[in-house]
Amino acid sequence: MSGESKTTISSKNVTVNYGRITALHDFSVDVPSGIVGLLGPNGAGKSTFIKAIVGLLEPASGRITIAGKDSRTEGDIIRDMIGYMPENDCLIDTFTAVELVSYMGQISGMRRMDAMPRSHEMLDFVGIGEERYRPISSYSTGMKQRVKLAQAIVHDPKILFLDEPTNGMDPQGREEMLNLVKKIRASDKSILVSTHILDDLEKISDHAIIINDGRLVTQGNLDTLLEGSESLRVVKVRGQSESMENFVRTLGTAFEVRDVTRESGQISAVILNSDDGNPIFKLSRECNVQLRAYYPHRATLEDVFVSAVEGKKQKGAV
Repeated sequence: MSGESKTTISSKNVTVNYGRITALHDFSVDVPSGIVGLLGPNGAGKSTFIKAIVGLLEPASGRITIAGKDSRTEGDIIRDMIGYMPENDCLIDTFTAVELVSYMGQISGMRRMDAMPRSHEMLDFVGIGEERYRPISSYSTGMKQRVKLAQAIVHDPKILFLDEPTNGMDPQGREEMLNLVKKIRASDKSILVSTHILDDLEKISDHAIIINDGRLVTQGNLDTLLEGSESLRVVKVRGQSESMENFVRTLGTAFEVRDVTRESGQISAVILNSDDGNPIFKLSRECNVQLRAYYPHRATLEDVFVSAVEGKKQKGAV
């Protein structure tokens, strides 16, 4: 997922207010092409940023450009370029799926004679079968999410905004939705995915932007963000329970132990060690345990998020 990407969206010193509440604070970020994860807890400002980009909210200050077009003065051009899958349930319940997707295609500028066959094609793509002829009011949450995705891509946009695309879906439905997003990416589209489910983004994203309290916390290529500290190592051992516990206790006297996980017949520990692994090998022999693995620690997106947010809070408290 590495490699250089061009900027598709640029936000410069953007502030968005809801009355007296400031949802985005002097927010500046460059969003590259590819699948970009917009991360943050509920209320962080993710949906506000997307709504400001697509023109549903007007910033109090600052400037947003999409593919070089100014969101304030070239909104009509931008709307032809983008597709939007909102978080909230905004579908017309009395419509069937094929009616709704075709209608949204026409709103996006398609002729009716083109919108109808295209809507069938997109419903096939997202996995809606004969149910497309039933009223949307009879659909499950997962089916509604699929219809929302279909209407977002019916007019073949260059840039796609997905706001909590797996919201309310079961594990299998989430996995299928993520696979659909990856397939869309293969058609050379730029996709901004906003979600608080970090595991989902770790599976599909090329780039991550972390936001909290309406402010940019950090951003970067996902592989780079997940590289972790060069000094953190994972140690895995097997053996008798008493021997493994003795190993962990002794390990703690020689190294800083960041985390310990006990599984059936195995213990994994994350330690801080900038030197070679010889002391680890020696200690495992002395404690009569089998050293099964010793390798650099790779962070999870949750690790990166927690570390970045906590670091930002500490700086703000100084």
